[in-house]
Amino acid sequence: MDKDLFTQEMDSNITKFLIAMSKKATKYCVAKYKNLEMKLNKGLPEYIKANYQRCAYVRTLLERDRPTELDKIYEPLQFKIDDEILKEDEIKSSISTDLHRTIISGYAGNGKTIFLKKIYKELIDNQVNFYPIFVELRNISSGDQTLLDYIYESIKTYSDNFTQKQFTYGLEKGLFYFLIDGLDEVSDSQQSNIQEEIIKLTLKYPDCPFVVTSRPNEFTTWENFHVAHLLPFDYRQCQSFIKKIDYVKERKTEFLEFLTEYKFAKHKEFLSNPLLASMMLLTFDEYGDIPAKRHIFYEKCFQVLIKEHDASKGRFLRPLKSKLSHENLEKVFMYFCALTYQRQKYGFNFQQVDKYINSALKIVSLDSIYKENDIRYDFVHSVSLLLQDGDYFEFIHRSFQEYFFAKLIVNDRKLELENKLDNIDGLFSIIKLNFIAMIDDMDHDYFETEYILKKLAILNEYFESIDAENKPEKIFEQFNDSLSIYSDNDNFYLSIISYSLLLIPDNDKERELDNKWQFNKFILRKVDNKYVKFISNFSINFSSNDILKVTSKYNSCIARVLNNDNTLKRMIIRLDRKTLIELDCNKYAQLIKESLNDYYYDILSRTRKQRSIMDKEIFKN
Repeated sequence: MDKDLFTQEMDSNITKFLIAMSKKATKYCVAKYKNLEMKLNKGLPEYIKANYQRCAYVRTLLERDRPTELDKIYEPLQFKIDDEILKEDEIKSSISTDLHRTIISGYAGNGKTIFLKKIYKELIDNQVNFYPIFVELRNISSGDQTLLDYIYESIKTYSDNFTQKQFTYGLEKGLFYFLIDGLDEVSDSQQSNIQEEIIKLTLKYPDCPFVVTSRPNEFTTWENFHVAHLLPFDYRQCQSFIKKIDYVKERKTEFLEFLTEYKFAKHKEFLSNPLLASMMLLTFDEYGDIPAKRHIFYEKCFQVLIKEHDASKGRFLRPLKSKLSHENLEKVFMYFCALTYQRQKYGFNFQQVDKYINSALKIVSLDSIYKENDIRYDFVHSVSLLLQDGDYFEFIHRSFQEYFFAKLIVNDRKLELENKLDNIDGLFSIIKLNFIAMIDDMDHDYFETEYILKKLAILNEYFESIDAENKPEKIFEQFNDSLSIYSDNDNFYLSIISYSLLLIPDNDKERELDNKWQFNKFILRKVDNKYVKFISNFSINFSSNDILKVTSKYNSCIARVLNNDNTLKRMIIRLDRKTLIELDCNKYAQLIKESLNDYYYDILSRTRKQRSIMDKEIFKN
């Protein structure tokens, strides 16, 4: 649509919307204020118009120099609440009726923010009886500012005429529809306060819908909220999205023909959201294939982005604004990613992004030559590794931060790998397993011999000194402080991987213990995958009643869940020696000990054999 025509249509839609809302607001005002002193439309139009413009256009990877109309490329999403899969229209309809409190849970790049922008625009276009208020939590300042103050000030930014009295009135009458984006982007120090305030606001103003977006998390304290899990693209959605985006028609056709259902299933991780699907199209256009490994995909993406920057008329290449070589730009970005990843920073204001760039320049001894603002420009505009929204910057996708940090770890051999990895907190936690897998994929031998083998040697030496038959708890305590027993069609299994009482370490000692458990469980999964011994769910020949009798006898049960017929569904038991032995858990302990020993000597023998061949055949020793 022509921009002038779009502006005319936008003004028309907003005018109609404000007239409709004025009637609703006025009705309430008459009841409370005889002289109609409080019309919400005094002050709000400027805010509504500015945000409508922001939400109606988006920047995409394929159109980096100009905004794209949201409606032209938008692909409707799907959600899951409990076991029910809902289409986007069903979710939006439900929010306005019975799901007034909804958390949209999804990973970065899946479209949470775009979904809120779509809701905002549709509320205006469809003249729904709410004033939409779009709140970006990433911009909230640290300190004493409350969320409510922040929202009010963000509205006043567009109109000095908007009063606190109007704001309070709109809240009490349920005239606002709050779209709160990026709960996970709030700093750790503010997180609990913001969560508590959102919950209190929903209770105090029950007629105002609240939609909050966040990365997946535990929302157990959000009792009055429904959690809608944003689902990744399926095959149909991915195909539909590719057809909509503005790209060379012949190239899109080739990609769509290549992208069969089988290929989609094989590479679903790289096609699961709009951003990655766009990058996959670019990569396919350049290389004619889709890489099987994640790190190769990211490497090819970077090369494509660099080449896109260089593409110009004639044979001349455009220099980067910073005048850095491509190699040095990548090196600076690797250290930028390392610094921010270690500090758990995923979004930045101007000062923060320049601070980290400056630190990266110092590490590579380029700080006296190149300027932070020029490099920032290149990160955003030349290679599109950072996205800029006003004064705020974020990674095009957080997985790129992981990739470049992983690449730095593998490429830099000045420090021992053990030293580098041991300084990453929670390295083997679930949220960092992709990061570890990337390092392993990039250089499996390096990771296995310089890290896994060294750690495994210590664990194996300790296990060799343990009598697993008579002291099984000594084996299990290296993985957890409890043991899980669960049923599956009257068969019972043991697991030390699926449960940990120490979910949030709150001091250095607990953090060290949790890190040790995470690593040991990681090793156990690799052993299980290699030898297929099913260590993670070891079968035991006991009935539900037998297990309950034993645990009751020794008072070693921490938690139990029963089926409707009072039979055992799941139980957590302490590492009590008598209980473990009576339940034959010592056989489980023995299996773990033997399997880890096999894994250790397997790596050791392969490493020695490889080095021996290298010495004889290559270095002639």
